[in-house]
Amino acid sequence: MLIEEYVVDIRRQMTRESLRTARIHLAGLPDWSALVPAAKNADQERLESLLLHVFGLALGRHPLGVSEIVPQADRLLLRMERTELVVLLLSLLPYRDRRRSRHGVLDLRAVAIRRGIELTLGRFSAGRAVIEGPAGCDPAGVLDAHRVAIEERGYEPLWDEVTPRDPVPNLLRRPTRARKRTTPADPHTVRPGLASALLRRLHLWPSLTAGSTVTFTSRPDGGGLAWEVQRRVPPHLPLHEDSVATALSESVAGPGLSSDETGHHCDQQQCIQTFADGRLTVRTTHGEQHGPARRPGRDRAHIWSTFLSEAQPSAQATGQARPGHVLQLIDPWGDAPGEAAEHLAAAWAQQGLRTLVLNACSDHTRRGETASWQRARLTGGSGAMFTGVADYVYGDLKADLERARSEFDEIILLKQPWTTTSFLGLSSRADDHVVVASGGFERNSKRTTVHAGQLRRRTTPFTPNESAVAWLNSSLIRVPYAELPLTGLVLWCTPEVRELDTFETEVVQELARHGMPVLGRLPKAPRLGSCRTVLDRLPGQQEGFVLQQAAQIRTSFGTAHGKETLFETALREYARG
Repeated sequence: MLIEEYVVDIRRQMTRESLRTARIHLAGLPDWSALVPAAKNADQERLESLLLHVFGLALGRHPLGVSEIVPQADRLLLRMERTELVVLLLSLLPYRDRRRSRHGVLDLRAVAIRRGIELTLGRFSAGRAVIEGPAGCDPAGVLDAHRVAIEERGYEPLWDEVTPRDPVPNLLRRPTRARKRTTPADPHTVRPGLASALLRRLHLWPSLTAGSTVTFTSRPDGGGLAWEVQRRVPPHLPLHEDSVATALSESVAGPGLSSDETGHHCDQQQCIQTFADGRLTVRTTHGEQHGPARRPGRDRAHIWSTFLSEAQPSAQATGQARPGHVLQLIDPWGDAPGEAAEHLAAAWAQQGLRTLVLNACSDHTRRGETASWQRARLTGGSGAMFTGVADYVYGDLKADLERARSEFDEIILLKQPWTTTSFLGLSSRADDHVVVASGGFERNSKRTTVHAGQLRRRTTPFTPNESAVAWLNSSLIRVPYAELPLTGLVLWCTPEVRELDTFETEVVQELARHGMPVLGRLPKAPRLGSCRTVLDRLPGQQEGFVLQQAAQIRTSFGTAHGKETLFETALREYARG
């Protein structure tokens, strides 16, 4: 199955979007590292937390009566299966009573549109959501009826767009006396991201267990809210399912929540699992089954089980007796070549390998922590692509790499030095060291002189050897390639894939003669563009080119632990000078 078909079906498992809608929104994402985009601002998260609170106990043919969800970074669309469910959100709308006291969510505004009600939240309307009803629903009528009911009681509606908002407090003015807070803080303003992530993946729950129902409740927790998911599964099914923790811990398709070590308890009546330091509790009980359970289609059931099976790497799954291979990518100017690492890791993962891009940094806040990694892309096969973070100053990089070797086939190490000294960014723990640099070769030498009061410019053609030497002196001026046993080069090329011409081929041969062979080439994304890999559907002929180049690059690698001691010796000799 093609990767685009796979990720579309995975997203539809959580949103129940139409096939066309899911394809359009996935094509608009910069990459597929997060199939369901997160809310990009606090007002959007708060609005979705309020909606989950309002609809949390609703029941219907679909979870909470929501038949379809269309999540975007700056807005959310909910399609409800009954008009009565649209009426529930009216309790959020603000109004002023006869005593001039205000009720509801004060900065919430509502307007009727063609098929639903559009909600905006915040001083600048940064939070947006559209609640659509079923066919035949009259959103303008629902909103007008609520307005009439409010006005008949002598109250004043405050949800119109023309309603003035509260003035911005003057932070430069010193208060004459301390004022006590008269109204409690809104708990939906504290850590609302959890509720937003759950609402955007609402259909995850019936995808895990056919015939199950789900409701959401909340309770105060440290100024914010802790949420409880109450699952009711058919009586003939077991209460405990490992797929619940696996799906919630996913960082690409799921919300990426961590399981609590002491938060799992199962007995004959219920199964309780807690996540995110107790802020989410999943309580599973047996419920009544009214009629035959709806079974998911064959394709969807197969895809969902494949998604769950590729969740975590394991040493036994690699099928290799030797440890994994560590490759360090080096940028000549000290930056971490993350784009090249993603290209190679994604290509090797699509070819069935388990890959890890490990960023080694120096962060005192991670003192004593071991390296951690999470999945970076879906593959739909036996391969896997992960990213991780390790600390080579306050942590134990050697132990982290050994643990990674036991779980992955290829580990791509990106080490960021803390000074401008180039050799401090090199690691002797890697098995191969590859420099990633620009692939543009100069063909001429330019010279400007002054003669008889005039500027004279002269151009002299380069030979391939002269061009290779000039490239080494300019591109690798900060890399001691002549003093250390580096494996070779990976060169950037334009997104328009083309073959090397005769001159460039001869320059590549000269680079190999100078001890820096070109192992392969990778397409460079535009400066303002996003880095798309073969697991994000590369455009044009780039996918086949990247797969071919990645396989060619890997054939140049040595064995694991092949030159660790020798490289460390060469590094020490170069440092002594």
